[in-house]
Amino acid sequence: MNKFAWLMLLLIGAIFGAVQPWLAGIYGLINVITFGLYYRDKSAAKQGQWRIKESTLQFFALIGGWPAALLGQYHLRHKTQKSSFKRLLWCCIVLNSVGVSLLCYQQWPPLFDGYR
Repeated sequence: MNKFAWLMLLLIGAIFGAVQPWLAGIYGLINVITFGLYYRDKSAAKQGQWRIKESTLQFFALIGGWPAALLGQYHLRHKTQKSSFKRLLWCCIVLNSVGVSLLCYQQWPPLFDGYR
């Protein structure tokens, strides 16, 4: 699974006007922050230091950082064993995807005129 596919779709959507450029930029920034949080939490876990709350990681996934959260899980091998965390992460992914899809639907109606 390509973890960058959603971000690439946003970028392509911004180029063709289906997604506002500011939205694509915010998503990029949120994903950089999210990956940084996963990296920091994994480092803290290894060193027995203060950890980042799971609710913080889930919040950043919900607001659009879920591609970086998946990337962090895969490449850092972090938060992969806790099934309750993974279930909630996938709920965040679905909610965020639906929200962004609705935003795009309202922003660019000509694309969807045939479906109304």
